Amino acid sequence: MKVLHAYPYFRSPASADAERLTLQLLDRLRQSGYHVEGFCLTLNPPGPHLTFRELDARWRRGDRDLLSMYERLEARLEGCDVLLNGAGINLHPEFVDRLGVFTVFQCFDDPESSAILSKPVAAAYDLCLVGNVAEVDTYRSWGVKHAEWAPMGLMPGTYDPTLREEDILESRRDIDLLMLIDRLNPPRRSRMDKMARAFPDGHFYGRGWPRGFLPVGEDLAMLRRTKIGPNFHNSTGPINLRLFQLPANGVMQICDNKSHLGTVYELDKEVVGFDRVEECIDLCRYYLAHDRQRREIAAAGWRRALRDYDEVAAFASRMRVIEAYMPRREGRPSEAAIAIRQRERTRWPRFRHQLAAPLVAACRGALWAAKMTLRPFYRWARRAWIEESPR
Repeated sequence: MKVLHAYPYFRSPASADAERLTLQLLDRLRQSGYHVEGFCLTLNPPGPHLTFRELDARWRRGDRDLLSMYERLEARLEGCDVLLNGAGINLHPEFVDRLGVFTVFQCFDDPESSAILSKPVAAAYDLCLVGNVAEVDTYRSWGVKHAEWAPMGLMPGTYDPTLREEDILESRRDIDLLMLIDRLNPPRRSRMDKMARAFPDGHFYGRGWPRGFLPVGEDLAMLRRTKIGPNFHNSTGPINLRLFQLPANGVMQICDNKSHLGTVYELDKEVVGFDRVEECIDLCRYYLAHDRQRREIAAAGWRRALRDYDEVAAFASRMRVIEAYMPRREGRPSEAAIAIRQRERTRWPRFRHQLAAPLVAACRGALWAAKMTLRPFYRWARRAWIEESPR
C-alpha cells in the first residue's frame, strides 16, 4: 500500500523546523518497510495553516497559490492508495470529495480548533483519525461516518533511544518537577500559578515563565534529569506530545483528563491521573516522598510508550485502522485535473479579487496609520479620565 503523507511546515520556539522532523519520521517508516512519501501542505512555507474561512474564500475565488498546490498534489497522488492529511490542514472538502484515493483526515488540535479546522471538512474524508481520545464521538456527531482514535505518538528527536530501564530504576535524577508549557495560556494560567506557588524550585519553561523558553535541543538532557512531569491540557484530552515524551524519557507522568487517560495508559501503574490541580500538587508531593513507587511507574510508562507509541508503532496502528476501513469506502466518481477545472470555473471571482486587492490593502493601511496616529491621544485621554475620576 502506497501512502502519501501530507504534512505542515511551521516554525515555533519548541520546534525549530517541523518539516525536518516529519522527513526524519518518513525515513524511519520507510526503513521499517512502509511505502510512504511526503508532501508539504503549507502555502508558502514555513507558515501557519489556513482557517476554514480563509481556505473556503481562496477555493471559491480560484486562488493561484492554493490551486497550484492542489495541481502538484494531484500529480503526486498518481499511483498512491491513500492520502493521509497528517495535520488536517488546507484541503477544501470539495477538492477532497473528488479524489479517487482513500482519504484520511488526521487532527491533533481538537477541540480548541474544531470550529475553524476540523468540523467544516472532516465529513468529506473516507476516514477520520482523531488524536484526542475524548473527541471521537464529537466527530460522529458532526455526521462523520468513520472516526477512530489514533494516538499522536512520538516523533524523532523527542526521546533518548539509548535510555535503559536500569537507568530509570537506579540512576540519580536531580530535578523534582519539569513542565514545558506556556504559563500565560488563559485556560491553564490559574493552575500554572498554583503549581508555581506549590513548587517554587520547579523547572518550568515556556511563554510567561521567569526562565522563558527552554532552548531547542536542551529538552532531552533536562528530561533525563527529571523525576516527575505534570501534564496539563487546555480542555479535553489527553492529547499532546508530552503525553508520550515524558514516559519515553523515563519521567513519571502525572496527567489531567483522568477519565480518558486510562485509554492511553494503565492508571496508577504506567501513569497517574488527576482532575483538579490540587490533586496534582498532592500527588507530586507524595511521589517525591516515595521514590521507589515513582521509579516503578516511570519504568512501566517507559515500556508502554516505546512498545505502543514510538514512531513506527503509532504509524502501524494507523495503518491497521486504514486497512480495516478501506473495503468500506463508498464508491463515488473521481475526477482528474480537479484544480484546473476549479481555476476555469473561478475566472471571474479571481479577476474581481485581483482588482479589489490593492484597494483593500490601501484601506487597511490607512486604518492602521490612523490608529497609530490616534493612539497617543487615546492614552492621554485615558490617563486624564482615570486621574479625574472620583476615588
